[in-house]
Formats: sequence, C-alpha cells, structure tokens
Amino acid sequence: MAKVISRDAAIRFRDWIDNLILTGFGESINRVREEAFYKAIEIGLENTFATLYDANVNDEEIINVVCKYWEISRQDAEDRLIDEKQQAVVRNLRQYMKRQNYSEHEIIEFFQVHKVLIKIRRNKELWKLKNNPDKLFKDIQVHK
Repeated sequence: MAKVISRDAAIRFRDWIDNLILTGFGESINRVREEAFYKAIEIGLENTFATLYDANVNDEEIINVVCKYWEISRQDAEDRLIDEKQQAVVRNLRQYMKRQNYSEHEIIEFFQVHKVLIKIRRNKELWKLKNNPDKLFKDIQVHK
C-alpha cells in the first residue's frame, strides 16, 4: 500500500525542487542575460563608430564623443576607431563587388587569393580608398 505524504510535506518538496531548478538554471539564465547585455553594448559601440566614421566626422571628434557618451577609455576608443577604419574599407569593397555582380563565392575567393584583409590591415594607404572602391579593387590586385 502506498504511503501518503502530508500536504505540507508535498509543498515543501515542491518548493525544494523549484529552488533547486532556479538555482541551477538561474545561473545559466543570468549568464545568458549578461552576455546579451554586453553583446548589445558592443553592437551599439560598433554602430556608433561606423555611423560617425561614415559621416566623415574627424577622428579626434569621434574619439571625444565616444569617450564622453559611452564612457570608454581613450585608448579603447582609438583602437576601435582603427578597427572601424579597416572594416569600413572591407565593407565598401564587398558592396562594390556585389554591385559588379560578383557572387558571394567569387568575393570570398578574391579576398583569399589577394589576401585582402591582411593588405588592408597592414597598408593604411588603402584605408584612404574607402570611398573609391573601384581604385581599391584595382590596387588590391597589384599590391604585394
């Protein structure tokens, strides 16, 4: 014959299980929330740099504005601006190639064969061609 437990014991057991689940999953949920929060901040920072740089705001002003409103260090702002300058060139070159009817496969192959990312990272002169993707496309092919 099955033993019947009291209502109070059943409630305590349910509460214990609920607490166990919340403790175990709560840490995971908090970690996921925290990661999402920091990811959102990163996206906001990236978009801020991209917007200001695309709007041709001068470097010093970009750094000052970002430091002021995002409360990041000057060094971090300078590093992120350098990253954005490189990424802007890459984005514009990709867009140019798409407009020239290159397939995604052809674009990837071009980037690999010509070591585009390495060349852009190492050659600041190529950064100046972000608004002239036709010349950038040609220069990438001749630079060693």
